[in-house]
Amino acid sequence: MENNVVHRAAEDLEKHLGDPRREENPFSYRQALLDDEKESFPEALYEALNTWGMASYYIPPAIGGRLHSFQELVAIVKVVARRDLTAAIAHTAIYLGSAAVWLAGTQAQKEGLARTVQGGGPVAFGLTEKEHGSDLLACEVSAVSVDGGFLLSGQKWLINNAQRSAAMVVYAKTSAQGGPRGFSLFVLDKEQLDKNNYEYIPKLKTHGIRGADICGITFDRCFVASDAIIGMPGSGLELTLKSLQVTRTMCAALALGSANTALFTTLDFSLSRALYGGSITDIPAVRRKLVNAFLDMLINDCVTTAAARGLHIVPEQFSTWSSVVKYFVPVTTENMMHDLSSLLGARYYLREGNEAIFQKTLRDSAIISLFDGNTAVNLQNIALQLRFLLSGSGGGSKGNEGLADRLDKVFCLGTELPAFDAAKLALFNHGQDDVLQGLPRCVELLHTLKEQSVGNRLLVDKLLGFSDRIAQALASILNRVQDEGVRSDRGRLKSPVVFELAEEYCSCHAAASCLQMWLYNRDILDAYFSRGEWLLLALARLLKVENYSVDSPLFDNAFDKLKDMHAADQFISILPFKMAAK
Repeated sequence: MENNVVHRAAEDLEKHLGDPRREENPFSYRQALLDDEKESFPEALYEALNTWGMASYYIPPAIGGRLHSFQELVAIVKVVARRDLTAAIAHTAIYLGSAAVWLAGTQAQKEGLARTVQGGGPVAFGLTEKEHGSDLLACEVSAVSVDGGFLLSGQKWLINNAQRSAAMVVYAKTSAQGGPRGFSLFVLDKEQLDKNNYEYIPKLKTHGIRGADICGITFDRCFVASDAIIGMPGSGLELTLKSLQVTRTMCAALALGSANTALFTTLDFSLSRALYGGSITDIPAVRRKLVNAFLDMLINDCVTTAAARGLHIVPEQFSTWSSVVKYFVPVTTENMMHDLSSLLGARYYLREGNEAIFQKTLRDSAIISLFDGNTAVNLQNIALQLRFLLSGSGGGSKGNEGLADRLDKVFCLGTELPAFDAAKLALFNHGQDDVLQGLPRCVELLHTLKEQSVGNRLLVDKLLGFSDRIAQALASILNRVQDEGVRSDRGRLKSPVVFELAEEYCSCHAAASCLQMWLYNRDILDAYFSRGEWLLLALARLLKVENYSVDSPLFDNAFDKLKDMHAADQFISILPFKMAAK
């Protein structure tokens, strides 16, 4: 799918929803704030998404949907997330609830759920429990086998769309012994359940997304038919972990949309704020914060775009890749927003006025790093696989076969993506991370550019230096992993230092994503992004190289580009698309 086609649906949705800065727009920031203050669900925006047909983009084409490209879905989700994360999270939760059915359901289950989703019926996922959180092997909700089906008993907690949902997927214990094969997933049509055998826990008050339908559900010997089980009995943990590999990746789109609003809101204020006889953007420290936020968004854009495309090319690597994205993008976004809040001063704290959407966006976005596996869960998942990822023990020569072709398909944005094959998702990736294992090819391509005198040789030399820094950082992480040790006898991490090494690994992955995104797309990017100045600044930021002064022309040019994209109503991306016109 070519890039203009990838963004066509997102631009159409932008036009459908209109400019959220216009107060008379029913889908405005003002309306989002009013709903938030009343802790009301954003019904109007949610229904507008259904009217436009957003639900069809969660359904695979094989059963009549439009989920041809996760890159396309990222763009669509960004459109909603920049307006109101409450609506965006509630609507995208449909995919979270449906993913296991698309992965392993029967044809009848898939077709039935597709009809529900197409008809506007929300879907919920009853996964976690109050006493056990992310420890899925400790879950106590049980499904006891009886004639013709199962009896569900127990309580699920913190479910988005719990009461509003037409269908719900529930993770339940089907073996008294528990263990990895002791749990199963069930897809429930709530109209077929006896209302006397389940009840909802009252809506839970939350710090952000205040209007969301987040509560719990208690089952009391609730009968579900035998055809409700998804996949093989005992496959619930495996199906859940595989489904989360996709949804964790898509969480980054929520972060990107909210970050766009936070940065443009801050930029609007900064450009209009007069201080000491000029704009506050004349102050170097202010420009630096704005440019750093711009760079963080470009970095996150590269990481997310590569991952969205990677799902189509190497889904078998996403046991790790999805955790890298789920950790890095939301956490970077949260840090960016907190940094921007200092530029707004007291206005960041206000729940009314032109900048009020910032405090809502800041509160709402904090939840993104919590669901689909929180920060600690994702870092642990990465940490447990670091030795294999860095030593190449899982890849070897076999793992490198076809690497160049895979990199071309992931990073060449003009290359059409094959259909997503969920059957290739795996619980372990056997030490493969094409993004970082593609570094030697990056070096080859950079040397070729230099030999052909294509572009700026000084730029290429600096990029070669950064490539070397990434390789050195990876070698250092491996040495420290070996020194620290990774597992104890019970499979738990021995040292908290390993979490820090996992964070460093994520930064290296992000740096390699940015480098390759530029290398493979120089010819299709606009003049500024093609020149690669942003890349030098982004790599310096990721690798903590402090030799780029705020007075550097690179910073001035980056700030000018940020202002240009803001004035042109473009989403911040190295391959931007249009937002609704002012």
